[in-house]
Amino acid sequence: MPVLWIVLGRLVHQLEGVFIKKYNAKHEKGGFIFTAIVSLFSMLFFLLTDIVTDESGLRFSSDLIVYGVIGGVCFCAASFLTYLALGCGSFVLSRLILSYGILITIVHGLFLGETISVLGWIGIALIAVSLYFVKGNNDGESVKITKKWILYITLSVVFAGVFGILQRQQQIVFEHAYDNEFMIISLAVSALCLFVGGIVKDGKDLKYIFKHGSLYAVGAGFSNGATNLLTLYVYTLVPMSFVAPTSAGVSIVVSFLISKLLFKEKFSKMQYLGVILGGVALILFNL
Repeated sequence: MPVLWIVLGRLVHQLEGVFIKKYNAKHEKGGFIFTAIVSLFSMLFFLLTDIVTDESGLRFSSDLIVYGVIGGVCFCAASFLTYLALGCGSFVLSRLILSYGILITIVHGLFLGETISVLGWIGIALIAVSLYFVKGNNDGESVKITKKWILYITLSVVFAGVFGILQRQQQIVFEHAYDNEFMIISLAVSALCLFVGGIVKDGKDLKYIFKHGSLYAVGAGFSNGATNLLTLYVYTLVPMSFVAPTSAGVSIVVSFLISKLLFKEKFSKMQYLGVILGGVALILFNL
């Protein structure tokens, strides 16, 4: 039964990317407003989680607000860049490369005195090989890799990685006392920044954007928040040591099936191998 919940959680998680890519494919404007709505609805889920699970209610401190504001700017940048990357690149390759942001938090862990296991080093080596194969061989069968996509996905990984470091650092500083509060502040700041950006850039098209993009954005936001709730629930059923590697493996399979069945993406043999090696690397990192 826990495995079914993990599969459901990973499916819901991938739906966020599906909504983003679907909207982006149909409409070429409104990225700021779209991602702002996603951040807003994701924040509402963390707010709901805190209300339901924490009897002491929300608690904030000036130091936490500093972490939250910086985190919000990073989350804002990562969200918008992910939106752009999904709009001009492969679904499964984008999701795979975004998962490699774990390397940034691993490097941060080294500065905290943590060590990398033998499996972790093997995972790093596999990621390097995976990236080589993912680029394809320009034989007409490969998913096209553009410079624009490489720029967007790389910057997205960096900003998401920095956000992960901030999230982890505040957990250490405050001893997990404000985890939901940190996310609520970060997501609120992200939503605000993106809404302002949307008004400045697409102010004249707001009616069009809300008319055509609201359902997609709300769907992506609910998917994001529901993923967090499902993850928390699964952790009450089985240990994290089981959930993490299983989730990593299931995510790759689900995203690959979505890319093939829904977006009809075609891959060369090299890219198939790259995706498989990337999935194995993520599983090794979480063992």
